[in-house]
Amino acid sequence: MVKRLILAALLAVSCGRLEIQNMLYPLVPDVNDRVEASFKWNENHPPVTLSAPADYRFYAGSDIHVSDGRPAFFRKMTEACAEDPKAAFYLCLGDLLFGKDHMDWVADVMQSSPAPGFILVGNHDLLFGLWDTWKATFHSSTYYFYVDTPSGKDLYIMLDSASGTLGEKQAKWLEGVLADVRPSCRHCVVSVHTNIFRSDATQFPSTNFTREETWFLLDLMTRSKVDMMIAGHDHVRDVSFFNGVTYITLDSLKDDSPSASYMTVDVGEGLEYKFVELK
Repeated sequence: MVKRLILAALLAVSCGRLEIQNMLYPLVPDVNDRVEASFKWNENHPPVTLSAPADYRFYAGSDIHVSDGRPAFFRKMTEACAEDPKAAFYLCLGDLLFGKDHMDWVADVMQSSPAPGFILVGNHDLLFGLWDTWKATFHSSTYYFYVDTPSGKDLYIMLDSASGTLGEKQAKWLEGVLADVRPSCRHCVVSVHTNIFRSDATQFPSTNFTREETWFLLDLMTRSKVDMMIAGHDHVRDVSFFNGVTYITLDSLKDDSPSASYMTVDVGEGLEYKFVELK
């Protein structure tokens, strides 16, 4: 019991503050259990394939942190994507924040947007017993989808790293996808919530990969010739290059963030990214 309370307290430390209320809730489901739930959904919902020209664009944002005011920045990103004739889809990399109403608001924005959106779970989305609500709303947080172009298919992999680990089942699944699916695709982009190259220490000790898992992922990304790995979590932008792979940590999309932004990526023969500042 004491160990559970200590672990709950560690999980509660997030975004530079201690959320004591989380200590009153049971620990969130183990990542392996969450991955199994995602796999069950995936069994009846095969990977989505989008069609796009050989050169297209996608948008990516993270850490919306919905408040009672209903944030404008996430909607700005989805509207910009929908109005962009070159855009094929957008990514939302977790941390919607606390409560079913917050998740419902994000789901409503995504469903009302003509642009396809793909989402994964963040550490905040597991607190206060919210995994079941997230699962009922968004269904799967471990999956992949394709963009089919005249120059070949591009592979996009979405992972559940909300507890600071992929877990055994998800890691084996990822290895299989990269071994079996990646070789036939033109480009490969992997998205997670938890970033590998941390830009500061504000998240300690909340949901960060262990050193061993970090090296496992770095090696796997290199061997599999992944083009880019995108993450959020720290709310501070960072771009790192390691062994041929670009690792990008996004700013927050929270309305009162001093450095709010989202990213656009132009996909063609290569991947070219830029950041769109929000005020």
